[in-house]
Amino acid sequence: MGTRGVTTAGTSLTGSLTRAARAVAARVEQVLAKEGLTLDQWLVLDALSGKGGLAMADLADRTLATAPTLTRVVDKLVTTAQAYREVDAADRRRVLVHLSARGRATYRRVAAKVAEVEAGLDVPDDVLTALRELGA
Repeated sequence: MGTRGVTTAGTSLTGSLTRAARAVAARVEQVLAKEGLTLDQWLVLDALSGKGGLAMADLADRTLATAPTLTRVVDKLVTTAQAYREVDAADRRRVLVHLSARGRATYRRVAAKVAEVEAGLDVPDDVLTALRELGA
């Protein structure tokens, strides 16, 4: 057995996590493609779900998308009426992104399918907890 964070038999923690993330993303992307969504679009819909609206900086923090990518993604979601932009009443310099009614319906429909894929991975609760703590 190796020490945490140390390469063991050619498999580093970074390599293992990257391979796992890519494998999960590939499975989820199969579901999303059938819905006409990209992974980045899904991450934005997910970040906006249950929120009153988020500024682009907050969306970037939650999705880890770069500013140019996030702008393209939000533009596409606005074009397809999944989301809309609104000037923040508290700070008129900020623009908030909100889910539209169509976006909420899409989120609910697709969230169930994504949850099914994730449940099929059968990841133990303690592993999920550790992964969430790493990303916090």
